[in-house]
Amino acid sequence: MFRRDPLAAAIRALQAELAGGPRAELGREVRELEALLAQRELRRFATLRGPAEQELLAALPDAAALVSKEGWVRASNAAFDALAATGRAAGLTPLEITRSAELHEAVRRALEGTARRLELVVQRRTFLVHLSPLLRGEVLVLLRDVTDAKRAEATRRDFVANASHELRTPIAAIRAAAETLLSGAVEEPAAARGFVEIVSRHAERLARLTRDLLDLSRIESRQWKLELGPVQVAAVAKQALELLAGAAGEKGLALRCEVPAEARVRADARALEQVLVNLVDNAVKYTAEGSVAIGASRDRDGWVLSVSDTGPGIARHHLDRIFERFYRVDAGRSREAGGTGLGLAIVKHLAQGMGGEVGVESGNGGSRFWVRLTAA
Repeated sequence: MFRRDPLAAAIRALQAELAGGPRAELGREVRELEALLAQRELRRFATLRGPAEQELLAALPDAAALVSKEGWVRASNAAFDALAATGRAAGLTPLEITRSAELHEAVRRALEGTARRLELVVQRRTFLVHLSPLLRGEVLVLLRDVTDAKRAEATRRDFVANASHELRTPIAAIRAAAETLLSGAVEEPAAARGFVEIVSRHAERLARLTRDLLDLSRIESRQWKLELGPVQVAAVAKQALELLAGAAGEKGLALRCEVPAEARVRADARALEQVLVNLVDNAVKYTAEGSVAIGASRDRDGWVLSVSDTGPGIARHHLDRIFERFYRVDAGRSREAGGTGLGLAIVKHLAQGMGGEVGVESGNGGSRFWVRLTAA
């Protein structure tokens, strides 16, 4: 910052000179300011030349810029400007824009004539960077945002790994039981029945996993055609509870429908039933005693449908990931209960397909999963 007195004195001296007085004597700070302003104007003038270059940069889908011999950005497109804190990259160096020493060094080497390609993280986004030296000594910088592609790749990799892991256990159990039967146990009726039950139980688990995988694939690929229209929530909720009445009865759990008769949402009836069945099924599996209830409450222009239980609750650090595919709070207990790890992922995708959102609240007194949908 310039001191106030020299600057104020210079202004008064210039005003006096323009009014007909003697030539103003400017201080060192003011002369330095004059030189810096002139340099900035020179840079600005340089960025204004070459409208054809600017049009070419604007046509590129990636963040693109031309870096001058001196190391500052001479021209850039809107995507590259968005990286700068000021919203304008011209006149700044790549280091000032991205705070990346790695990119700064790559630009320096490119200005020396060495083409470079690297991957770096800028403002929590991942970019594939290409630096191409040009004949006139400048450098073309291209930054392709590959954040979403990286995330999708990681998701696919995790999905394959998780699906393989889920399939391996029942297949191994079926194979072991079959080998035992073939080695002679089939001749012993009492022992054979036990191994056949193992085969049947794990075959059913494979069937559930395959069914859930197919449902999730159809939803994500939009092959599951949702027909949105007015749906009475109470009727669908009662159907979902009837389907789980047997499983709840075996554990002595009470099932309750606490949905107001006037609750109507814009949804696909079949998809909404699947959402409620999955949530109730999940609640029944993890609730040892007490009850499971479906409720609904009005929320602005929509309805919040909820499934509440009196189970042990879910630790806070699990809540952000509970709707991920194959994510399990307790892997051993989940598999023992017959879960595939896909039910809540299906709930999330169906709710989003109907224009809604999902969430969960949990504590020591149980859990409450909710789905917000637009009112019909």
